[in-house]
Amino acid sequence: MASMLTLEHYKRCCVRKLVVGGESAAWSPEIHGPLLRNCFDTIMRLLPRIRASYSSMSSSSKQGEGAMSDDEQLAMTMLLDGCFVLYRLLKHARMAKTGGAMESDYDEWTHLFGRCWVWGTVKRDLLLLSNQVPFFVIRKLFKHLKVKGNATGERDDALLVSGGLHLFGSLHPPRLQHSAPIQCHDVHHLLHLFYLSVDFPPSDESIRHQQQLQPAALLAPELTRWVPCATELEEAGVRFCARKRGALSFLDVSFRRRRGILEIPPLQLFDYSEPLFRNLVAFEQTYPTTPGRFTAYAIFMDCLIKTTGDVRLLHRSGVLVNHMNGDRDDVAMGFFSRLCKEAHTSDDRNYLAGLMQEVNTYQRARWPRWRAALVSNYFTNPWVTTSVVVAMVLPAVNVLQTFYSVYAYYKPPK
Repeated sequence: MASMLTLEHYKRCCVRKLVVGGESAAWSPEIHGPLLRNCFDTIMRLLPRIRASYSSMSSSSKQGEGAMSDDEQLAMTMLLDGCFVLYRLLKHARMAKTGGAMESDYDEWTHLFGRCWVWGTVKRDLLLLSNQVPFFVIRKLFKHLKVKGNATGERDDALLVSGGLHLFGSLHPPRLQHSAPIQCHDVHHLLHLFYLSVDFPPSDESIRHQQQLQPAALLAPELTRWVPCATELEEAGVRFCARKRGALSFLDVSFRRRRGILEIPPLQLFDYSEPLFRNLVAFEQTYPTTPGRFTAYAIFMDCLIKTTGDVRLLHRSGVLVNHMNGDRDDVAMGFFSRLCKEAHTSDDRNYLAGLMQEVNTYQRARWPRWRAALVSNYFTNPWVTTSVVVAMVLPAVNVLQTFYSVYAYYKPPK
């Protein structure tokens, strides 16, 4: 409770700093009061659009005399939360402009919370789907509150995007290094901004359509495509490899069918990874217009990981790097199954549907399975390999010796 009150106090400090236009400027009721009221009135006019952004939000109703109505309470919440997010975005935009160096941030946050783990927790809370502030509210507040110290030579929208990308830059999976610029008017909220930064570039049509199936090969909408687990695929001759070159995202999975190599970009798992992924999947399930690649990826990885042996296999291959606390194999084994609980994607939206079909076809073939069994049984270490070679050479030598003995008997030398 005390930490919540402290955070509310910090949000009010953010409002004050944005309104007065600087870190140390003095408050003037005659100048800054009308500006603050203008921001509040602007949000009041945006309330129908704000309410439409949330799935469950009651309509306005009047309270007792002297108390704020529901509309006023909602507008006040949007003002505090919007200014809090805007202040942090602008601060991180300046840090991104100066090469990522941390500012001498001796402000109310430092005095109230310190420089410890608290901000990391709040930063991750900003990516919870239930905590999202509509981005149009932040953009509207920024247009009203032009802070003098925030000039970085960028356009307003680009400034907010670069601040958001820098704010969440330390989280894994990392954002794309060569992704197309994100348009601010396309962003719904901070979680959507992070989603766009780690997804495939929206302009890359070749990636979007590279693995789509023919209509006749699509499964029924209520069915989900499936592949065997990692150990079963290894027994069938499929080899796992960490894809480190040419991957546009950690979602960029590929299968080299001729050599039976399944290339998956490395994924690092931290204690915060599960709630982060869960909110990305929940965002896709809530917004049907999204491509649904995080859900498809989670379902694909859930198919691969069914036992601790699967976890160890992917870890040895460099595909899965587990930094989570507790029993690492058990925690990682249930990671994707918990994400996929009650999540669904149809074949026509599954960007991995074609790849999964190819993997299943390869797994059912006989020759790769025989070859994998041969390598597993006779070429696991140099001593076994040497004994196999010797066992093959000795009969050949005996055959040659017998041949020349018989040959010499029937055709002795003159």
